[in-house]
Amino acid sequence: MLFPTPASGFDDPLGMLAGCHRRIAGFCDTLERLVTHLESVGADSEARDAAQRIYTYFDKAGPQHHADEEVDLLPLLRQRARTKAEASAVADWAARIGAEHLAQDKAWRHLREELQAVIEGHGAAVPSASAFVALQREHYRFEDVEVFPL
Repeated sequence: MLFPTPASGFDDPLGMLAGCHRRIAGFCDTLERLVTHLESVGADSEARDAAQRIYTYFDKAGPQHHADEEVDLLPLLRQRARTKAEASAVADWAARIGAEHLAQDKAWRHLREELQAVIEGHGAAVPSASAFVALQREHYRFEDVEVFPL
């Protein structure tokens, strides 16, 4: 295949959310590599550039992604629930997703400060990275496997 599959558009909102999950996974991978790089090389220009890209993505796309799920996806799932069991599952998912978003936001605030220090050349570590990455991965995997199929 010479050209990658184009990103999903507004006619495929779940495809757009899944695409965002793939981007989140990529930025989590970059963040893990950044941790290793900072430990071995320090906050050189490559580290500062990676920190800036991670910072920009999660600072802008993170809140938008959470809003897409909470404002658009979950109400749609509530409407589409056909049985009491499905309605109960959606209610449980909504509670879980909301709680996970709060935890992700809290973890982001800590990591955000650490990345800002790296970007400015004042920091040489991002100790909050592993907790942030774990929260991100658990969350998008849950949505991909449990929520999106409904």
